Amino acid sequence: METSLLNNKRINCAVLVLVVVISLFFVTKIVNEVKESKYIGRDVSSMNTISVSGEGEVLAVSDIATLSMTLSKEAQTSKEAQTLLNEDVTKVLTYLKEKSIEDKDVKSEYGGLTPKYSYEKCYTYSCPNNGKITGYTATQTISVKVREVDNANDIRTGLADLGVTDITGPTFSIDDEEAFQDEARAKAIEDAKIKAKVLALELGVKLGKIISYNEGGDFYRPMYEKAMMDASGVSMLSSVAPVLPKGENKVTSNITIIYEIR
Repeated sequence: METSLLNNKRINCAVLVLVVVISLFFVTKIVNEVKESKYIGRDVSSMNTISVSGEGEVLAVSDIATLSMTLSKEAQTSKEAQTLLNEDVTKVLTYLKEKSIEDKDVKSEYGGLTPKYSYEKCYTYSCPNNGKITGYTATQTISVKVREVDNANDIRTGLADLGVTDITGPTFSIDDEEAFQDEARAKAIEDAKIKAKVLALELGVKLGKIISYNEGGDFYRPMYEKAMMDASGVSMLSSVAPVLPKGENKVTSNITIIYEIR
C-alpha cells in the first residue's frame, strides 16, 4: 500500500514537472515574439523621393540607301528558266561591282522555281483536276546597300537599263543607329540631372543617391526635302538620274530618374 502511494506521488511529480517545463517554453516563446515585434519595420526607413524625366534628341543624316530588286525569267523547262535567270543575275552582280558595291552589301533574299499550269475549260460540276505544266518561272530577289547614298538613284537607273523592271527603293536609313542612340541617352540623362537640381533647390532639399532609372526611346524618319523646282514648279533635274534628298532621322531617348532626397 505504501509502495503504491509512493509510486503515485512520483507520477504526480513527473506530470507537474512536465507541465511546468511546457509552460515555461510557451512563456519564453511569447516573450521573444513580443521583443522581436519591437524591431519589425525598423530596417525599412521611410524614404522621400523625387522623380524627374529627361529627353535627348539627335538628328542624323541617312548614310545608307537600300535597293531591292526581283529578277524573273520564264521558259518551258526549269533548267532553261534557271539558266536565263543566272545570266541576268550575273549581269547585275557585275554591274554592282563596277559601281564599287562590296560583296558584303549584296544579299540574296529569296528565290525559287514555280511551275506554270494551263487548264482545259470545263462546264460541269465534276471537272477533273487535269492541270498541265506549260513552263516554269525562276525568280531571285536581291537587296543592295549603297553606302554612297547620293549614287543610289543612279544605280537604280543603271539596273533598269540592264532590263531589271521590279526595283524597290531606295530607302534611306542609318547604318550605326546605336551610336546615335547612346548620344541621345547621354543628353537625356544630362537633361534629367539639371531638372533634378533645379527642383531640389526649389523644394529646399538635397539630392541623395539614385534609386531608380528607366529608359525609353523612339526612332523615326520625317518627310524628305523637296527636289529643286524652278519658278514654274517644274523640276530642274533633267533626264539624268536625280540625287534624291536623304532627309534626316531623329533619334530620341526618354529617361526617368528617381532620386532619394534628404
